[in-house]
Amino acid sequence: MFNYKDYETVNVAGKRIYLISDEQMYPSITTVLGQSLEPEKANALSAWRARVGNAKADKISQDAATRGTNVHLMLERQLRGEDPKLEEFPEAHRNMFLSLRLEIRKINSVYGQEVVLFSDALGVAGRCDLVAEYNNTLTIVDYKTSSRVKSKDEIGDYWLQAAFYATAHNEMFGTSIDKMVILMGVENRMPLVFKKTLDDELLLKLCERVSKFYENL
Repeated sequence: MFNYKDYETVNVAGKRIYLISDEQMYPSITTVLGQSLEPEKANALSAWRARVGNAKADKISQDAATRGTNVHLMLERQLRGEDPKLEEFPEAHRNMFLSLRLEIRKINSVYGQEVVLFSDALGVAGRCDLVAEYNNTLTIVDYKTSSRVKSKDEIGDYWLQAAFYATAHNEMFGTSIDKMVILMGVENRMPLVFKKTLDDELLLKLCERVSKFYENL
């Protein structure tokens, strides 16, 4: 239904850049959000790193990235109708996937996985986990993993990321996606499912963060 294309990425000065064309070279949404954190969040992150030490902080971050990559891959294989090959992954990651597999039964039709979306209006690009019909409604679905249960108040940037994907998809393909779902696998727990509708307040926050990122270049 949608003609998704893949695009090369490069890392420049700690920023992931999508090479859309010779004129369109856009930072990733994860880079934009990561480098435009609100002061209290940036300070909290710095304090945590100072408390545990750089080596341990790096290991925790790398372990979390590996966990997320593994769970994503199993979910992608499952939605493609393939064997998820559970034996390739650590038990904790397998269990997280198995808990999320129950939830993805609500996905009726898959239009794209790991698709690159970009917005000329915002000057940002990113790779969306899943564009699909979730409970029969075209929806942006984002996968997350966590070592602990998180509340809705702790995932503000996850919504900004999802809001960007919806906005970029609508701009690129003339859709009107306003439904977003975050499926979060949690170690030794049932998964968390967060749902939200795109609104003007969320779009304003997204634009503010993008503006802040570009102002700091």
